[in-house]
Amino acid sequence: MRSDSLKQYVSLRQALIKEKAELEERLAQINEVLHSDGPPLPGIGISRGNRAVKRIRNKISLREAVRQVTSKKALTKQEILDAIDKLGYKFSSDNPVNSLNAVLYANKQFKNSNGRFSPA
Repeated sequence: MRSDSLKQYVSLRQALIKEKAELEERLAQINEVLHSDGPPLPGIGISRGNRAVKRIRNKISLREAVRQVTSKKALTKQEILDAIDKLGYKFSSDNPVNSLNAVLYANKQFKNSNGRFSPA
């Protein structure tokens, strides 16, 4: 019985050593790809259907942009979108009004007076 336990231990240990070596080799391959300046990896970025889209980085958040353009006077949604566009803000959405609505109506940070918005 002791012999069977010893054989089982040796067999399991060898299997774990083999698996560890395979994992270390795969990790080395991953590190090589991540540290190279090669082409972008598939699946990186925002996916829209069958094409990958690079994520847009703006200097300020949408909330801050809305706060800036509405600080002097209350504006309608379309006026806000036009003013934000002049600031250089880029939307990643195909429908920027949805993103604007999320900012305007969340957390009561903007007040709505007859369709014109200003900071609360």
